[in-house]
Amino acid sequence: MKSYEIEFHLVNGEELTYMIEADSRHGALESVYQAFRHASDGFVQFEDELIVMLDHVAYVKAFEVD
Repeated sequence: MKSYEIEFHLVNGEELTYMIEADSRHGALESVYQAFRHASDGFVQFEDELIVMLDHVAYVKAFEVD
């Protein structure tokens, strides 16, 4: 497993970051996609740290962290 920093770029220009463990960059982005896909109320919570409203996300990036 590798560590990936996920960047949530919001429509208002803000950027939120979150760390995730995954086998690949694709796997990290897939786990974020699945969380968004299953959000029934328009919000996604990543553990107790970060809550993101789906309508506010413009795009997401993932970078491997050493």
